[in-house]
Amino acid sequence: MKKKILLVGFSTALISPLASADNQFQIFTHFDAEIYTEAQPVQAFVDDFDAPLKSGDSAFTYNIFEVGVGYGNFKVGLQSRYDYVLNFDPDTALYTHTEKNDLAFEDRFYTYYLDAKQATSNGVFVSYDFKFLDKSALTITPKLSIFASSHFQDATVNGQIYSDEIEGAVTVDYNFSRDILFKEFTPSDRPDGLGYSLDIFADWQVNDELQVGLSVKDLLYNTDYDDSGSVKGQTTEIPFSEDDNGDIVTQPTVSLQTSAYGNTQSHDLEMEMRLQAFADYRINERFSTQLTIKRYDQDTFNQVKGRVHFWDHWKVQAGYETKSEAFLVGIENEYFGLNLQTDSLDLDKAYYANVNWYMNIKF
Repeated sequence: MKKKILLVGFSTALISPLASADNQFQIFTHFDAEIYTEAQPVQAFVDDFDAPLKSGDSAFTYNIFEVGVGYGNFKVGLQSRYDYVLNFDPDTALYTHTEKNDLAFEDRFYTYYLDAKQATSNGVFVSYDFKFLDKSALTITPKLSIFASSHFQDATVNGQIYSDEIEGAVTVDYNFSRDILFKEFTPSDRPDGLGYSLDIFADWQVNDELQVGLSVKDLLYNTDYDDSGSVKGQTTEIPFSEDDNGDIVTQPTVSLQTSAYGNTQSHDLEMEMRLQAFADYRINERFSTQLTIKRYDQDTFNQVKGRVHFWDHWKVQAGYETKSEAFLVGIENEYFGLNLQTDSLDLDKAYYANVNWYMNIKF
């Protein structure tokens, strides 16, 4: 199956430049998978958290696959996406790394803070290109997606934990389709979720050499889940108390409201919007360059890349991105593109990876 997909992709890329660019009807597909982790490489972050610890307070992955048709300025298609974003306190990463690797704890309170959102969804999308200015130099494209979802996590855990002992106070606000934190309160039936997202894209051909653009993904994002699992409340450990015999004991206080015994509830999941702006400058017929700035929640990535243009439609490109420290290589034309970006070819050492490809057949 993979060989067939690759064969169709490369065959399309070779023959599609012969088609007229003025043709109105098109079939297209697009895939983008991006993952970034701090504190640990991707593999260790997902598995055992056992690599040497680095400073960091965030991790995310955004993955989307789309296939659709277009006519003129109008596009419609099917969409599947998986989103995960995590913010944490560096002290929490240190505590987790110490615990998982059986290292010595410091005799102090560790800050324990996690803010995580995760969702898998499938649905449809529609977009329309609005053209403005002379020669349609400015294009503004709103894109609306409607999707269903039955798998999500939305959790905030905030508090303090003392050393390796069960002392401290932790507040929990946790909603889910499957309980991966306490492993006890997963609903008997998966929750039903219906959601939407709105993206805005703008592209302006300032002159023959300069093009600028802006994308705002998830400007609006909301999914309403019915019958979701939940755990809300706090746990407190009183470290020293005395019983009637004069013995020193600890007595934990737990005050949690859960979805046990069918006590499920509705929940609205929201995602943070993602911003990306670029400026593309055509130096001459053979060379061009582009500067891109991405803002995902609290992380900013700056990327610069250069291109070499050949034949009538093709370009190869290479670039570098700050913060992720990732290198990019790719090849593109109007009908086919493939870009790969990572900070290490050794997946056990990579903190960032991005795979992006598209195909576009015009008739």
